[in-house]
Amino acid sequence: MRQKTANLLDRFTRSAGLSPKRVVKIYTLILFFAPLLYLVLLEIRATAAKETIFKFVASSPYMGVSLIVAAGDFLLGYLCWLNSGELLENRHNYVRFMKLQLWSQLLVGNWVCLLFAVLGLRRQGDVASKQEQERSQIVSLSYVVFGLFAICFVFYLILVIKSMKG
Repeated sequence: MRQKTANLLDRFTRSAGLSPKRVVKIYTLILFFAPLLYLVLLEIRATAAKETIFKFVASSPYMGVSLIVAAGDFLLGYLCWLNSGELLENRHNYVRFMKLQLWSQLLVGNWVCLLFAVLGLRRQGDVASKQEQERSQIVSLSYVVFGLFAICFVFYLILVIKSMKG
């Protein structure tokens, strides 16, 4: 079953022409523009409710946590946009970034980014491998965002438990 899934993902990435560069580019666009679209959606909903966006967000703790996640994604997308070449220069940094994204996006339920992280990991063999280990700003930020998303996951759990109690 595991091998069949791996073969399916490999066939999909080949037929879609998803190179590591293209995966990072699409991933960056999603991370950058999805939070902006979410803010537009919140503004439209707040306007429809005849409230300011601040009052609208303050009325629901779920939206507050979602805004924290959106801010983390936006920051990561912005830095990916600026430093995408840095990720593609070294396989070690690329794999570390994609693994961190896989787990952090899984924690917050961002399934589209999770899918692209999996596809990116399947294409890791196409990234150049350098012997020297370089420190990467984007990988460091990924650790920070992972920690932030873990805290948001705990917040989600607390909110669910509180809603179940009454």
